[in-house]
Amino acid sequence: METTTSASGATVDKATRQNLILRLISERELGTQQGVVAALAGENVEVAQATVSRDLSELGVLKVGSRYLALPHDPGSAGIEVLPSFILGLAAAQNQVVVHTRDGTAGAVASVLDRVRGLKIVGTVAGQDTVLLITPDNEAAEEVSGLLADVCRAKTRPAGNVE
Repeated sequence: METTTSASGATVDKATRQNLILRLISERELGTQQGVVAALAGENVEVAQATVSRDLSELGVLKVGSRYLALPHDPGSAGIEVLPSFILGLAAAQNQVVVHTRDGTAGAVASVLDRVRGLKIVGTVAGQDTVLLITPDNEAAEEVSGLLADVCRAKTRPAGNVE
């Protein structure tokens, strides 16, 4: 089992470190491996960039625009890769984002978006071909809309690649 040493000298196992990475990505706007290394150091976990690169790849973290998004693996559930095929259009409106989808896919899109770590979404409501995303504020709605537009334009890549 791969372990990392914390600044206090305690060892942190791989699963704990990867869960910490997912939490940090969901709480902060991280977009580089060095940024993740620094954030881990701030949590008293010292780790090499190569280890972070492997962790990001194993976790299925994507770099969308200038930041990371993570979708925890859930066997049998749709992943973020379905979004470009299902989403037809996006529109930010105040603290909400209206997502127009292919007929019958709104539920799947909402399910994926509810599970993505790093998106500033309070909740989703899905119909047949429309998902309403609620965000904390207008700025978050614009950010979420932009990130989803990048995903749909395939401006994503696995985060474990060399930056």
